[in-house]
Amino acid sequence: MHLFTSSQHGALTFWFQERGQKMDGRKDVDYMSVLRDSGIQVTYQRLAIYKVLHSSTEHPSAEEIYQKVKKTFPMISLGTVYKSLERFSEAGLVQKVGMTAEVSRYHTKVDCHHHMICVKCQSIHDIADPIGESKLSLPENHGFEVLGHDVVVRGYCARCAEK
Repeated sequence: MHLFTSSQHGALTFWFQERGQKMDGRKDVDYMSVLRDSGIQVTYQRLAIYKVLHSSTEHPSAEEIYQKVKKTFPMISLGTVYKSLERFSEAGLVQKVGMTAEVSRYHTKVDCHHHMICVKCQSIHDIADPIGESKLSLPENHGFEVLGHDVVVRGYCARCAEK
């Protein structure tokens, strides 16, 4: 495992660019700073895993992330991907989605929103939170410390509904 110092940041940016990769496909993001600012030790593997996940418009599984990262890091293990995703989740950088789906999926959109899961193809789609996190009310004296809430809408996506 290779850890990076601040002085190595430019070299890492060059490393991604040399391979024809921006630091992010959607917008200019300094992945190294994102990980470091979240208290995560930076390695090439973690950077590649986070880049793949952050650049995705889907909700990829650990296996899908692993297959993409493996192209750049053939020696990476699926276990490293799972451990990194867990660490990212603990740091609040990613959200684990679809625990009611066949496999867990991940994404970097951590603001308050919910998901629709197709019961046939297992695709996951984001939906805005209609009530807002701050407007969620619970009965008084419930004795439960709320850390967050999730709403999962199950049904058929437009493609599967047509079949």
